[in-house]
Amino acid sequence: MEAFSFQDILVQSIFSGIACTGYSIICNAPRKELLFCGINGFLGWFVYMLIYVYSGHSVNATLIATMVVTAAARFLSVQREAPSILYHIPGVLPLVPGAAVYHTMQAAFSGEILSTYSNALSGFKLAGAIGIGSLLILVIPYKAFAMIPSMKHIRHRHK
Repeated sequence: MEAFSFQDILVQSIFSGIACTGYSIICNAPRKELLFCGINGFLGWFVYMLIYVYSGHSVNATLIATMVVTAAARFLSVQREAPSILYHIPGVLPLVPGAAVYHTMQAAFSGEILSTYSNALSGFKLAGAIGIGSLLILVIPYKAFAMIPSMKHIRHRHK
């Protein structure tokens, strides 16, 4: 496993946030929500890398990062009065196991059967972690996220 410094993780996460903002632009997300889409993309990769670097387990890191991103998407959904999927998809995007799929196809075309199965299994485990991590948070009722004080109410009190 490669060693990463905190600055490496931070820089990667910033670029992840920029890439997720770009994805949101391409998918025609509302302009006023682009920053929050990018923040969730930043958050997903940041949490993933912190856990992966210190534990060495990509599936666990993916599961926890997905749970954090999904919870942030639900929170933003309540706060910004927008659908949670608007923030959820850009947040999960950096966690999608694209490299595992690539390596699976590369091994399959090379005729390396064991490597094909190994990479496919790795991709399925990561995809399953994304599905389970999302589901664990999505089953929590919206009222739980609405209990957190709204930023709009706080701003109105100070005026």
